[in-house]
Amino acid sequence: MAPLVLVVTSLEDVTADLAITALNDREVPVARVDSGDIGPGLTFGARLGAGAPVWSGRLHTTTREVELGEVAAVYYRRHTPYSARFAHLPAQQRDFATAEGGGP
Repeated sequence: MAPLVLVVTSLEDVTADLAITALNDREVPVARVDSGDIGPGLTFGARLGAGAPVWSGRLHTTTREVELGEVAAVYYRRHTPYSARFAHLPAQQRDFATAEGGGP
């Protein structure tokens, strides 16, 4: 497969939609994920070791699998805050989970 662009953003990001459309028009492979989906909807494993100048591993969503060695560029913009995953928790637990989970 040809090198692809990994777009990390929320589903509602219309600016990213325009960028993805432009990439599709140029027949550039694109994979879109939302880092806020980490868990059952988004899993990954990556390796970068001595003597290996590129990432290896896979990223899995509910609908696709991406070989990380095929990623040529990453467009990172406006992902869903991790805190949205913890909205159902009591305030103290939600604050702790958000802080430990990586962001607002």
